[in-house]
Amino acid sequence: LRNQAIAGVGPKGPAFAGALFATVDGGDVNDVFLGVRTSAPGGGGQFGLFYVGVPKGQAFEGDGWLFGLQQDDQNRSNVALVNTGEVDSNDNSYTIELYEGASGIKVATVPNIVVTARAWRQIGTILATYAPGVTQGYARVTRTAGNNPSIYYGVINDGGKPGERTGDGAFIPASE
Repeated sequence: LRNQAIAGVGPKGPAFAGALFATVDGGDVNDVFLGVRTSAPGGGGQFGLFYVGVPKGQAFEGDGWLFGLQQDDQNRSNVALVNTGEVDSNDNSYTIELYEGASGIKVATVPNIVVTARAWRQIGTILATYAPGVTQGYARVTRTAGNNPSIYYGVINDGGKPGERTGDGAFIPASE
């Protein structure tokens, strides 16, 4: 995107993170595939994550579940939320409930996460931050305010802390 001088994407340099929204001018939207590989330098090479786009009209209207979250000395999990802004320009608010994987017991609630329209927010090392000691778990994301559909996803990163191991990520799409 930088090489093509796409509006809103700055020159090579500092980190750039957030939601990307694309439109198709002419042709059939079903003929388009969007996939993204994000990366950053580290450990003598690059580390990153690959994921696919979510077509307009296919984002979540209700709750989403993220299974397979991990936090140990080898891996860490992040959870991300996108407010698509498809309905209006208002903020959405969310609550994330965290569950211990083996027992299914709710161990934490992260309330009042606000995401502006057409924006993205990531909560890094969510288990370590909000449910210390939980090594495997899952989350339920609930939109508590706002009208816009949402995208929820998780990432399991290689390394118990940022800067450890490769940093490569595995994408976890939400399910209903």
